[in-house]
Amino acid sequence: MKKVKEEPTQYPGIYRVLNLNDAGKWVEPLRGKKFKARRYETLTNGKTRRAKRSFNTIAEAKVYRAGCAVEASEPSPIMVVPQSSEMTFEELLETWVKNWLPSVDIATQLRYKKYLKHFGYFLKMKVADIQPDHIDAWIAFVKRPEYLATCHSTRCSYEHEFKVLKAIMNYYCSRRNRNYRLPFLTDHRKMLKVKEKAVVNKDLSLEQFNSFVQELKALCWGTKWEAIYYLGIMQYAIYCRIQEPAALHVEDFDLVNNRLEIKRKVQWLRAKGHKDQIVMGLKSNGGKIFSPIPELAVQVLKEWMLRSGVRTGLLFQIDGEIIAYRQIQFKYDQALRNAKLPFTATHILRHASLTEAYCSTTNILAVKKFAGHSSLKTTEKYAKVRDEQMIETQHKMDEKLKSILK
Repeated sequence: MKKVKEEPTQYPGIYRVLNLNDAGKWVEPLRGKKFKARRYETLTNGKTRRAKRSFNTIAEAKVYRAGCAVEASEPSPIMVVPQSSEMTFEELLETWVKNWLPSVDIATQLRYKKYLKHFGYFLKMKVADIQPDHIDAWIAFVKRPEYLATCHSTRCSYEHEFKVLKAIMNYYCSRRNRNYRLPFLTDHRKMLKVKEKAVVNKDLSLEQFNSFVQELKALCWGTKWEAIYYLGIMQYAIYCRIQEPAALHVEDFDLVNNRLEIKRKVQWLRAKGHKDQIVMGLKSNGGKIFSPIPELAVQVLKEWMLRSGVRTGLLFQIDGEIIAYRQIQFKYDQALRNAKLPFTATHILRHASLTEAYCSTTNILAVKKFAGHSSLKTTEKYAKVRDEQMIETQHKMDEKLKSILK
């Protein structure tokens, strides 16, 4: 006997109909109605009764629940969308861009849209027909030498594009066809690699950081770029991504109570028609608080305020504007190159400061809080064990074990 259960949806009075399959899992019925709606109706004699009806779509169930008549001849609002078994990837892409993509911040939207050009292989295919073999074929297609020639020369893999493809297919599975089995396999991730990425230990010792700072000062001191010099030291002092110190306001520092609240970030969109802006919230959370404020951060604040004359509002600025990322990156890269350090870009300072904090304390939980991470796994990528720590630890072990063979 077929077993049926009704699972509540987010809409009161509307339930999803599920059947128990041979594998013991509750799934949507392949045939018959998929939703039920209940409501109270007033009879001609003035009494009320509880009524229920079944529907193919949740849109029809919502209309019925609202007290409106649902005529069989009336098309449902969702009926304009192709049936899940007939929907092409191109139609799915259009729906995903229109309905799901706006739910993420604008910077992510722009980045994801750049990846969509790599999915031309799937456009005319029916989504329901896409199987693991098609994912294999797509990966082989984008790894062809003639295709790679159209991409950036530094490309090492298609991991980012693969992540977006999974998001699109997950959208199809959750919104259009819950019985569809996603075509992604574990070994697909290994197939995404195009070439080996140069392994560089993302860390600066304190001596190397000092060299970088001196080179940065030599490049910026006495020019309008001085803000970038102080910004670099502030980034290291508060263990942040560059967009967070770049968005600091003077009011974020409470020197009376020795408290710093980091709650904003700069959104460098770097796309035509979009301007840099400051938004609330950090990358992985709403914000973080330092209490007490790191002493180096206080020194930078006071010295920069004296030199710049900034007393309120945005702390680091050039010509009264948000500092452009390309300006910061250019000066950082110059300073790193002049200091003969094998790094580029700005994120190296976050790695360096968090590793230094871990080496100084060996307290991974404190480092996690400094970083503002929600997971220790992420912190472990930043807090590295340096060679001198290994040597010191081995010396301690040698002292403990030297009596073993006596």
